[in-house]
Amino acid sequence: MILKWTNFKFPFWTILLFFTFSGFAITQNKTQDSLSYYIENKDYLKGLKYSREKSKFYLENKDYKKYCDVSLKKADIYFMLNDNQKSFETLFKALKIAEEHNITKSRMEILEDIGHRYASIRNYDKAKNYYYKSLSIGRKNKLINQNSFIYQRLFKVHIMTNSDSAFYYMEKIMKSAKELNDPNELAFSYNNYYSYYITNQKYHLARKYLDSSMYYSEKSNNIRQICTALSNLGYHYLVVEKNYKKGIEQYLKSLAINPKDTISQEVGDTYLNLSYGYEMVGDYKNAIDYMNKYFHVNETIYEDNIKRAISDVETKYKIEKIENENKEKQRLLEEKQKNNQKIILIFIALFAFSTILFYFFYQNLRLKQKNKFIEFDRQIKQNIINATIDGQEIERKNIATILHDSISALLSSAGLHLSAYSANNPTEHSEEIQKTRAILKEAHDNVRDLSHELIPPLLAKFGIFHALQDLCEKNSNSILQFEYSSYVPQGKRYNEEFEMRVYFIIAELFNNIMKHSKASKAYITLEENGDQLLITIEDDGKGFDTSKELSSDGFGLTQIKSRIKHLKGSITINSKINAGTLIYIKIQISKA
Repeated sequence: MILKWTNFKFPFWTILLFFTFSGFAITQNKTQDSLSYYIENKDYLKGLKYSREKSKFYLENKDYKKYCDVSLKKADIYFMLNDNQKSFETLFKALKIAEEHNITKSRMEILEDIGHRYASIRNYDKAKNYYYKSLSIGRKNKLINQNSFIYQRLFKVHIMTNSDSAFYYMEKIMKSAKELNDPNELAFSYNNYYSYYITNQKYHLARKYLDSSMYYSEKSNNIRQICTALSNLGYHYLVVEKNYKKGIEQYLKSLAINPKDTISQEVGDTYLNLSYGYEMVGDYKNAIDYMNKYFHVNETIYEDNIKRAISDVETKYKIEKIENENKEKQRLLEEKQKNNQKIILIFIALFAFSTILFYFFYQNLRLKQKNKFIEFDRQIKQNIINATIDGQEIERKNIATILHDSISALLSSAGLHLSAYSANNPTEHSEEIQKTRAILKEAHDNVRDLSHELIPPLLAKFGIFHALQDLCEKNSNSILQFEYSSYVPQGKRYNEEFEMRVYFIIAELFNNIMKHSKASKAYITLEENGDQLLITIEDDGKGFDTSKELSSDGFGLTQIKSRIKHLKGSITINSKINAGTLIYIKIQISKA
């Protein structure tokens, strides 16, 4: 089948503007931290996991500004993974937090990012709406300046909608670039002029500004700017000058400059233009190859149901906001009515107050005494459990030592004596001797395995982190996969008893996952925070109702809680039916 280009709308304007915008929006106003590192290295899965943990941490500690900052980066990751729905959900949730706590700068940044997301799916009316909201907040609170990137984004949406305002923002951006005298900014601005004049079919002026854009792009040594200029030059050769070979040459240079980029919208559009160029020179094989590459890149980027899903999210956000406002008004009205009722009741209560005062005082005294007895009883039980646990761990260590150093050595010695006897008497009772040797070897192996089960050798020799990684690998199979992550410096060691106790706590939790969760994946993450060790264990299993299960813990979970409390730590269990289980553990570190 021969592809006919008359069946396609050639996407040159997409190339001109998307090459200009990609990348800048992601890094704007983002400080360098661990999450930025994951984004920069395109390790998006770790980035999402890290951002989820940090978001929960900041919400728990009521650090709403940092929560909003993490949400912006989290939305960036979803956007780069082409999950626009989750990107929007993250931004609208952060916007709600920023509005509730009056975080002005975060509101401005989030509104601008929402506008950028709408622009990316070509919903330019909504993009303008959110851009202008962000611009209004920024100007009112003096949070933006002449070279703020929002002006470039406004230029984009206006030129894409053939609005006369595009010229205004184009001039504004150029004025700022000339004041800064930065080659990168100048290349950026001249590219805007090229986009504007080529859109209005003023080809002579467009080529003039294209040459300027190419000059400053090379001077800035910015790979993205050079790719933009080369792509625009390739377009000019293909469409305006009909010089298809030179057009192909420019697009191939653009791909060669940034070979790591293989799945972005810009690369997809470049493939489409190369396919067109090769068809025009009669090279149909390359034309079809690049068309197939274009389809491969584009097939996951835009889907028909994205706009509908995003519209549902926005509607839900607006409804929730209105409902919350109505609830607040209703709450204030009810509170006022209750206050009036309280005044009347106070006068009535004064007559009976003197009589019941002594009664309440007496009941309160009895309750305090009862609570003291309950607390004293609880402390005794806790001490018994802790003593039992300590005894179990000491006994476990002693048994492992005896098995390894004494019984195992005796079995080895018996085997050596038997070998020596067999060597001196080769024909005497050879069959019985071989059976005896086999029995000794089996006993030696069983003793060794039991010793290792009691105290893993990796734990004693190399520490808890190597032991836990080995535990994940040993327990992983085709049904259940354990994934291990550690942000603690490699080679770090703690107190031997501390490592042993933490190891058996985690091993018991792993055992619960394998027995009860019916999960296919489980994750463990370790991180140091000052003098605390933070442990996160998560699975995608069947979960459980924590309100029912945790009120009647089994002995295993009770022991785990007691062990953690004995280590001056805490445990939090979050789970829902059919939604997996998430466990957070904080333990005071006992260093070597």
